[in-house]
Amino acid sequence: MSQEIAEAYVKQYSAGIRMLQQQKPSRIMDKVSMDHEVTGDRAFYDQIDATFMTEITNRHGDTEYTDTPHRRRMVTLKPFEVADLVDRQDKRRILNDPINDYTKNFAAAANRKTDDIIMGAFFATANTGVDGGTPVVFDTAFDASNGGNFRDAELIDARELLEAAENDDEQPWYIACSADQRAKLLSASSVTNTDFNVVRALVNGQINTWLGLEFVKSQRAPLSGTSRSVPIWVKDSMKCAMSQNPTGFMDVLPEKRHSIQVRYEIDAGATRMDEKGVVRIIATES
Repeated sequence: MSQEIAEAYVKQYSAGIRMLQQQKPSRIMDKVSMDHEVTGDRAFYDQIDATFMTEITNRHGDTEYTDTPHRRRMVTLKPFEVADLVDRQDKRRILNDPINDYTKNFAAAANRKTDDIIMGAFFATANTGVDGGTPVVFDTAFDASNGGNFRDAELIDARELLEAAENDDEQPWYIACSADQRAKLLSASSVTNTDFNVVRALVNGQINTWLGLEFVKSQRAPLSGTSRSVPIWVKDSMKCAMSQNPTGFMDVLPEKRHSIQVRYEIDAGATRMDEKGVVRIIATES
């Protein structure tokens, strides 16, 4: 039961309950490969790696066979919840029934948690092998060269790394960056007048794509001190798995004097599917 609901009692003369500023929708979930129907606490995804051809050097010879490289990635799901109670007497003492607003607030929390799960998987150790027992660390060869900067040069370098790794350019390529990084693009001295106008439109939300990268506004990329790990990725290089979509519940609990319980839950996990499809820029935030 929320101990703060008394703030909304009738004596406050509130005309409505307002959600304070927060990220409400998920900004990352539709930018990665999704699996919404996982049964169990983990999921496995089979992959095949690149193979090669050999030259034929004889006539009427035996066919030469190549062992196609098989890989497997594992995603471990974890459950999360948020819940609160609305007492019957609370409903009688406030002007605005909070149940619908609680539900919307909890849905926003579930969306942010989903983004956090995906963000945490970009540069984390992935698990491969038949039973997922082989760790695969992030390949630092896919760190875009920088000295804590975030400029057009780093973005060009990141795109070059993805291109050189033969990533499918028919898939969308994304970059999740904070307000600080977007502001730094505007102040970068190397940006030409033409590019400045494009970046200004980008920051103002008039466009969302530059240098072939779709920009995603997010404050949730990994931050350590003043260093933020900015992810640039190809959609199918990241996987998010769920046992079901984020789900909300509303129940009357007789054992709690018939208070109404509002609850939201998710059961989700994420992993990097391909080391060659994720690039990192380490940017210093002021």
